[in-house]
Amino acid sequence: MKLSFAWVFAAFLADLFSLFILADAIGAWWTLLWVLLAMILGVLVILDAGDTLRSLGGVFVTPSERVEAIKETPWMLLVGILFFIPGVLSDIAAVLFWLPTLRKKVLRPKMAQSNADTQKHSESVHYQQDKQGKVIIEGEFVEKPNSHLPPHQ
Repeated sequence: MKLSFAWVFAAFLADLFSLFILADAIGAWWTLLWVLLAMILGVLVILDAGDTLRSLGGVFVTPSERVEAIKETPWMLLVGILFFIPGVLSDIAAVLFWLPTLRKKVLRPKMAQSNADTQKHSESVHYQQDKQGKVIIEGEFVEKPNSHLPPHQ
């Protein structure tokens, strides 16, 4: 299904219409409070995702933590953007995408492909501290031959 301008515009109108329904049900001031709190939450989620990306260069971040952060950050950015868009439907979608179980169901086909790509190499890293408190990083990286790539010329 191709995402076109008409679909995006229709979703925006439905989201805007949901605000009118909410305002009719709970009142205009409560709806305004809903929108403001959702926008603040969206900004906080986006800022947190940015902090996560900035912290990936840290010494104490293991490779598995980096991979997990790289997988989660785009979803958190999407959640933040959906919260920032005023509307009940976008807020419901943001809450659903915020749930890890739903994200894993959506990502499952892509994760199988990602796991096949990571099987090309193996990595073993160990972090230790010496008596002075300095971090010692010991590791090993072994690249497995890739039979489907042409040889270098």
